[in-house]
Amino acid sequence: MLRAKNKRYFCDIAKAQEFGKLLWATGCAAGADRVRQLVFICDGAVWIWNLIAHYFPNAIQIVDWYHAVDRLERIAEEAFFDQVERQAWLESVTEDLWQGRVEFVIEACQGLTKKSNLAKQSLAYYRDNVERMRYAHFRAAGYMIGSGVIESGCKQIVSRRLKLPGAQ
Repeated sequence: MLRAKNKRYFCDIAKAQEFGKLLWATGCAAGADRVRQLVFICDGAVWIWNLIAHYFPNAIQIVDWYHAVDRLERIAEEAFFDQVERQAWLESVTEDLWQGRVEFVIEACQGLTKKSNLAKQSLAYYRDNVERMRYAHFRAAGYMIGSGVIESGCKQIVSRRLKLPGAQ
């Protein structure tokens, strides 16, 4: 079983360019600039990938599994009224994604563009992230593919503390 180690949390409310500088400084303070392998698991936002590519160009980039699957679930809900048909499509396309066959996922979404605006919008998301969604490869290499550990930590540590009475 894979477990996240040496987890660190950093947050700030800043513009992307300023956040990028803080990302670099925080990463260097943690030794990220000296490791043999550095892996980023993110939600797929272009601005984040741009920062990672700029500051850590050799890092392995992975789209968070749960974000990628959640999008498929929302497409299925929008495209299929029939529950059985929806579930069959979703199981098939999720298996393709799990195996890293992103091209099949793109084809499946392409076939739904007349039924689903989200399917049409998602074509770019999957096309732009093909190499970041080679989940079978990442799993075989021993990489985590989900950011849930970090997101939970952010929720528990950051959000709760910031939402306390009198917190700023």
